[in-house]
Order: sequence, then C-alpha cells, then structure tokens
Amino acid sequence: MKLSARESGDAKGLPVVLLHAFPMSSAMWEPQLAALKRFRVLTPDLRGFGGTPLVAPWFIENAVDDLLETLSAAGVERAALVGLSMGGYVALRAAQKAPERVLALALCDTRAEADGNEAKLKRAAAVEFVRARGTASFVRPFLKDALAPGAEGSSAFEFLRGVAESAAPESVMAALAALAARADMTEFLPKIAVATCVLVGAHDKITPLSAAELLRSRIPGASLRVIPGAGHFSSAENPAAFNETLVSFLSGL
Repeated sequence: MKLSARESGDAKGLPVVLLHAFPMSSAMWEPQLAALKRFRVLTPDLRGFGGTPLVAPWFIENAVDDLLETLSAAGVERAALVGLSMGGYVALRAAQKAPERVLALALCDTRAEADGNEAKLKRAAAVEFVRARGTASFVRPFLKDALAPGAEGSSAFEFLRGVAESAAPESVMAALAALAARADMTEFLPKIAVATCVLVGAHDKITPLSAAELLRSRIPGASLRVIPGAGHFSSAENPAAFNETLVSFLSGL
C-alpha cells in the first residue's frame, strides 16, 4: 500500500528517505528537515502512524513493500535510506530485498539481530498493557527508559511524547507484534554493498553500542558515530551532532 509521505527540501536533490521509529510517526524527523534542505527528503508514515491508515496485521516485509510502492509513486528509483530503530529494520530488509533501489544506508539506534525469547515476552506484555491502558500510559515510561538518563521533562522528551501519544492503541499493538516477528538480518550484513553509516546514542539501552558495533564490523566499509548525550532517540536528543554526522555522510555520496 502507498504510505502517507511528506516531501521537503530540494526537489532536484539526492533522494533521502527518513524512516521513523516505534511508536512515532514521520513527525519525529522535524529536527532534521532544515539541515537536509539540500536533499529531496521523503518522510513516510508506516502503517497505523501519522497519516497512514492501519492495515493489520503487518510485518516488516509489508513495510518494505509499502516503502517501495511509495518510492515508485514519487518517481524515485534509488534513495538513501535513513532508519532509526524500527525504521532501521525496514531499511535493512529493503537493502536485502531490493538492493537496486537503495543508494546508501544510515542505520540509527537499531540492530540486525531479531528479538530473543525475553524480548518477545516483553513485547507481548506491552501489547496487553496498551490494550488495557492505552497509548499515553505506555509512552511516558517507554520514553523514560529509552532516552538518556535525566531526560524526562526535557524538550526532547516532551517533543517525542507528543508525537508518540498521537498513535492509536491498535497501531501500537500491531507494530509491537511486527517488531517481535521480524527476521534476523545478521547473516545479510556482509553482503551490503552500499555506503553505510551507523549512528548510536552514547546512552542507548535499547539498541546499545554493542549492537551498533556489530553492524559496523559486519558491513563492509561501514562507519560508526556515537552521538554524545543521547539515548535511543539520538535524532531528537542531540540533533546538532546527529545532523552534522548525517549531512556529512549524505554529502559524500
């Protein structure tokens, strides 16, 4: 299905697609848009988030098909994919399924490994929590755990909370199931043949430095940048350092 997608920047610039994290929408990329004004930037909403209706159940595989359909509708043959967390899972699978459509990868606060049993059980519990208490009750403790220590109440925390709380409970539950069911991409990493930049928040507990190091070590020629003062949402927690790294990488393509 074609996704709701905003377009910004230079229509003649290098196509760059920003793929959002769970449980956000494309609105989470607001701190990046001005810095990327030289590029043709597309920010799609995955199923159930932002302006895209929920068609569920869905898997990361479906999100990749949605992305490719959306790019084709926009007349984009090849694009640099920038994915944070869930968006990174979509970017990796897209690079595997349709390498001819992917110009480069920026993998941010994400990992190649699938969920283990403990993580699957946590997602199942989160589904029941959201079903019983709704999105808002889920988002605050989720962000408190995801962001750098002491971030609660900060402008980044409130910005992300505002974005996440707009998601319907059904959308959050469907995404949790999709995340739990995703494939392990570790064995694919050495086959990636495009320029790749890995970014990770110094205080990311969800996809920590060890996960980023695995991406960097297995993807040929990949670079790694640790974003200081940031946790799992480094794009919002330290946008200055994040944007500098991302723009430098994209400008070198």
